[in-house]
Amino acid sequence: MTDDNSQNIPSMPRIGVCICNCGKEIAGILNTEQLCQQADAIPEVVYSTQEAFPCSKDGQARISQAIQEKQLERLLVAGCSPRLVEKLFREAAQIAGLPGAYVHVVDIREQCAYIHPDDPELAMTEAAAILEMGVAHLATTQADIPHRGRVLKSAVVIGGELGGLTVSKGLADNKITVTLLEGNKQLGGEALDMQETSRQQIELSVKSTREHPGIETLLKAELVAVSGHPGQYELQIQQDGQILNRSTGAIVVANTAQLKTMGSDQWFDRDRVKTQAEFSNELAIYVAGTEKPDFDDVVMILCADASQREHCSRICCNNSIQQARLVKELNPDANVTVLFRNLYLGGLGGASELELVKAKEAGVTFFRYRQEHPPVIGDTTIDIIDTLTGEPLRIPYDRAVLTMPLLPHAETAKLAAILGLPLDEHGFLAEPRLRLRPGHYADSGIFVLGSAQQPAESSEALFQAYLTSARVARFLSQDEISLENPVARISPELCTGCGNCPQVCPTHAIQLEKRDGILSVSEVEALDCIGCGNCVVVCPVKAITLPGWDDVEIPAQISAALQTTPQDQVIKVSPKILVLACEWSAYAAADIAGKMRKHRADRRLTFPSNLRILRMNCSARFDPYHILWAFLNGADGVLLGACSPGECHYGTGNLFAQERIAVLQKALADRGIDPNRLRLAFFNVDDGARFSQSVNTFAEELTRIPVDLQPMN
Repeated sequence: MTDDNSQNIPSMPRIGVCICNCGKEIAGILNTEQLCQQADAIPEVVYSTQEAFPCSKDGQARISQAIQEKQLERLLVAGCSPRLVEKLFREAAQIAGLPGAYVHVVDIREQCAYIHPDDPELAMTEAAAILEMGVAHLATTQADIPHRGRVLKSAVVIGGELGGLTVSKGLADNKITVTLLEGNKQLGGEALDMQETSRQQIELSVKSTREHPGIETLLKAELVAVSGHPGQYELQIQQDGQILNRSTGAIVVANTAQLKTMGSDQWFDRDRVKTQAEFSNELAIYVAGTEKPDFDDVVMILCADASQREHCSRICCNNSIQQARLVKELNPDANVTVLFRNLYLGGLGGASELELVKAKEAGVTFFRYRQEHPPVIGDTTIDIIDTLTGEPLRIPYDRAVLTMPLLPHAETAKLAAILGLPLDEHGFLAEPRLRLRPGHYADSGIFVLGSAQQPAESSEALFQAYLTSARVARFLSQDEISLENPVARISPELCTGCGNCPQVCPTHAIQLEKRDGILSVSEVEALDCIGCGNCVVVCPVKAITLPGWDDVEIPAQISAALQTTPQDQVIKVSPKILVLACEWSAYAAADIAGKMRKHRADRRLTFPSNLRILRMNCSARFDPYHILWAFLNGADGVLLGACSPGECHYGTGNLFAQERIAVLQKALADRGIDPNRLRLAFFNVDDGARFSQSVNTFAEELTRIPVDLQPMN
């Protein structure tokens, strides 16, 4: 153990280093005492120690005590994976009055001791480099100020159909003030599953909603603008040509889907060829007993619209089965045939499967057709190809019933733009995948349910409504939202109002605001920001910073990673490779590789001797300037490790990275630098073996590439 370094510069932050022995897991390979001595030699370090198990309660207590006694302003812990212990050490530091952002954990177990158990000297060299990088980060980092926002105990529900009605009542029963917006002149809408029980349920829900004192209903109303932050949104609502203002803590989108109509350009006899919804209304008349059925041959064609062959509406099959049974009940002698490609019944053993069995028992015929040979409707018959024999068949009909696809609500695209929600390829809302979002940022306070995201029958819509009511109530139970993790900062003095940053923000946390003069200025709503860093990269004047990942800390770590060592001066063991690793994928995969090497004794799992891994928050923060800085500081190759497409924790950061790297590779080639020295690779969190293979293959390929840099003027 050593104390204050006499060479410390007063203006530098006082950094302490704690090296974990981890029993013999680390100390059995690395000389932790020597690592302490090497840490002492770093100018910013004023205190170093080694602990057997600093993550234990006693170890955390000693760390807290050292922070206070040594007046430490930063703390570096060199031990195991940050994903496992960084939160523990930050909590211990906060007890001692040190902000958690000033605690940094680097991995010398999985990425050094485990990966190089047979070469302690090499492991020590890498561990020393990792310490240098960690200190460089702490010496330049600045903690962000905490961000807090009040949570209003109210919700706005958009959509007056069954799902929206149920959510509204559920929230109002929990003493939460609810404003219900419905674009039509009345509540309720149509039951997508076309069942009488669903219609009755809707009627009861409409009645209870109207009578509930905690629900304000606005008919013929639509949302036109939203501002504010999670927990305190400011809404502008248009009703009867007037703009109403409402403040709310949460927003629930519960619009239902809409059935596509057949259109007027069809040549069919519309008295005999009907849509499923039209046939449902006709059957209701016969059920009421006012008229007798005038059909004997009913043919139902599932997936009648070409679009349904690409996107299943999920509820049409069960609707047809129930309609077929009802026809047999009304007219037992009727011939009922259901033509289908595939039957979607929602899983084995469910109610829909039981309906299918009952329909068959009632005498309904089910006949499969091939997608390439859809049914052809004639004047009195429907022609199909027998899938078994290949022979043509002709089925007579006096009622042909066509299932039509369910389409997104007409207001869906507009709502998506206003609320900053993504749309899927079919135009439905896609609620952000919260399980992929970094858990240390605020939830949005915007919820989507039912047929707003995909067609849902009444029972499913009700289930989602009950679940959403609980989720919203839990969100609104907070008195305030507190966020201590870094968010983007924009300097108004430097901002030119170019508009780049709002376009790439995945949560629409950045808005352009007018100011005096010609230029606007970008402003960040802190509680909406998730700290991806995408805006930092696209800012042409570098007016945006992200504490912890700014343009001072990252280059400082790159310089520390690539500094020349005595070993490099004697012999170049292998190409110098810098890995910018997304902490959610590539960095975790590097940790997994070390664990696999340790527990499986797999000698193939190793890293090149001159590999340096820099933990990044997201691939969206991969900045071309940082990559060029790495090359200018002696990197022979730069590998960028990102999440697999579709799995980015921040939305589409990996796709932005892919686009930027392609542009940079072309620029390198134009200046005579081999673009193969820069590589982007996608990893899953458990891709340990693939990470090891990728970095070793990259190192081997770099040995065949000339490394002389050309001037980059």
